[in-house]
Amino acid sequence: MSLRGPKSPFLMVQNLKYMDLKTEVSQLVEKFIDNDQIFLVEVNIKGKPGNQKIQVYIDGDKSVGVGSCSSISRKLSEALDEKDIIDGKYIIEVSSPGVDNPLLFIRQYAKHIGRELEIITNDKKKVQGVLLSVENDTIELSIKSSKVKKKLDSATLKLSFSEIETAKVVLRF
Repeated sequence: MSLRGPKSPFLMVQNLKYMDLKTEVSQLVEKFIDNDQIFLVEVNIKGKPGNQKIQVYIDGDKSVGVGSCSSISRKLSEALDEKDIIDGKYIIEVSSPGVDNPLLFIRQYAKHIGRELEIITNDKKKVQGVLLSVENDTIELSIKSSKVKKKLDSATLKLSFSEIETAKVVLRF
């Protein structure tokens, strides 16, 4: 039996451990967030057992301060040490996702009203424009450039969140 193929029992166990750790960290972080304005965006686990990096991304309806990041990092470190679920060394990084990362939740869009977004729709069309509004599960853009013809009303475009594959804030220097 090859240990390199996708059906390798070793890889399946490692992937299961990764998912269990990711789930456990996510649940702990959710418990440690003590502010309705802050929410968990993503948890990534990198490296191999014995030398792992746990990256936690949190965001806020307005912003995320260093105090929130350090508080969650400290509480998470204490909980992981107490539960003893990680073998060997590990590093915890807690931060906001940063503007170079995609917006993953509709909740992240509101604070970017007035900023330019680049959106790839589920049908792989690229749309670029200024975010005008966020309402329920729909965003409205003032179109700068678009290959999307549907829902175009003069220079605005409405997209439901379910139509968006990725969305990033465009930085201009």
